[in-house]
Amino acid sequence: MRFMFLFPLALSSRLTLDSPPLSGNATPHTAFKKKHTAMPTHSVYGNASDMPAVPAPESAIKRAAFKQQQTESFKKAVVARKAAKAALKKTAYLRARKYSREYRGAEKKLVTLRRQAASHGNYYLEAKPKVVVVTRIRGIAKVNPKQRKILQLLRLRQIFNTVFVKMNKPMENMLRAVEPYIAYGYPSLATVRAMVYKRGYLKINGQRVKITDNQMIKDKYNNADIVCAEDMVNQIYTCGKHFRTVMHGMWPFKLAPPAGGMRQKRRHFVEGGDYGNRDTLINRFLARMI
Repeated sequence: MRFMFLFPLALSSRLTLDSPPLSGNATPHTAFKKKHTAMPTHSVYGNASDMPAVPAPESAIKRAAFKQQQTESFKKAVVARKAAKAALKKTAYLRARKYSREYRGAEKKLVTLRRQAASHGNYYLEAKPKVVVVTRIRGIAKVNPKQRKILQLLRLRQIFNTVFVKMNKPMENMLRAVEPYIAYGYPSLATVRAMVYKRGYLKINGQRVKITDNQMIKDKYNNADIVCAEDMVNQIYTCGKHFRTVMHGMWPFKLAPPAGGMRQKRRHFVEGGDYGNRDTLINRFLARMI
C-alpha cells in the first residue's frame, strides 16, 4: 500500500517540474511525446541544394565513354552490314538474270541447229555432256576392295549419296567398274538447281552446314566468281572453270529413298532394273529422291 501512494506523488512532481500543465483530455504520455517530437532539426549547410556536388569516379567516366564508343561502333557496323547485304542481293539478282538469258540463248541456238539439220534431211549431233550426276543405290554388302576404293574416291560412302563429276575417259572407266552399285546420267538445269537449293550443304571447318544464304557461299569460297547459289548452279551445270572448287567445297548430296521404291537394283537399267547409265532419264529418278 505504501508503494501505491508513492507512485502518484513521484509522477505528479515530475509533471509539475518538467512539463507544462495538462489541458483537456491530455495524458502524461501524450505530453511527453509532444515534448520530444517538437525538437527542431538543423543542417550544417542549411538547404540540401547548398551541398557541394560529389565528382563521379574515374572508372565510371571511362565506362560511360567506352559504352558510348561501343554503341557508335555497333551502329556503324549494322549500317555497313545492311549495305553489304543489299549489294550482295543485287549482285545475285543480276547474275541470275544473266545466266537465265544465257540458258535461253543456248536453248534457242540448239533448236535452230536441229531445225537446220532437219531441213536438209540430216540429224544434228549434239556435243557430249560434260557433267554426270552419280548416285549410289546399293549398300556395302559383297563389295570387293577395288570397287570400295573407287566408291570412296567418288565420295559415295553411303547409299543414296549423290555427286556431280566431270566426264572424261578415266572417269568413264571408274563408273563402269562400279556400275552395279550406282545409277548415273546427265542432269538437267532443273535437277542441278533443285539439288543445290534443297539438298546443298557446305563443308565449313569439317562440319556439314546447310546453305541458308548467299553470305555463307561468299565467305566459304572467297572468290569473285562464286558469291551466290546461282553461281554454284552455273559452275556445276556448265562445267565451268571453278567446277572442282565448287564440288570440293560442298558435302556430298544426301538424298531420300525414291518415292515409290525401286524396281530391281540388281539388274541393269536397259534390262528393266535400276543400276547403270540412264542418260537423261536420271532426272526423273532424282526427282523422286530430292
